Amino acid sequence: MFIPAAGNRVNPSKAAVAAGERLGRADATFVGTQTGFAIGGVAPVGHLSTPKAVFDSALLKFDFVCAAAGTRYQVLPIHPQELRKILTRKYLVLFSIST
Repeated sequence: MFIPAAGNRVNPSKAAVAAGERLGRADATFVGTQTGFAIGGVAPVGHLSTPKAVFDSALLKFDFVCAAAGTRYQVLPIHPQELRKILTRKYLVLFSIST
């Protein structure tokens, strides 16, 4: 799972290096099975299985960010440092994936 800052796109080559494996685009069935969320509402935490996560360090320049919160209609405003702490406890790789 890649958590980029707004305006940053995930570079597929850099993403594969960060993940340490070959990657492909996840379809809606895979996302739902792995996370329990529908595309557009995938929260950064609370998944059915623990994903590898790559956190874009560019997020740290913001006072707060809005993450999906379970549906495409809900968001979680959170300080990026707090989000990083939550993710660090389990599966964070702090790595800038900006192009």
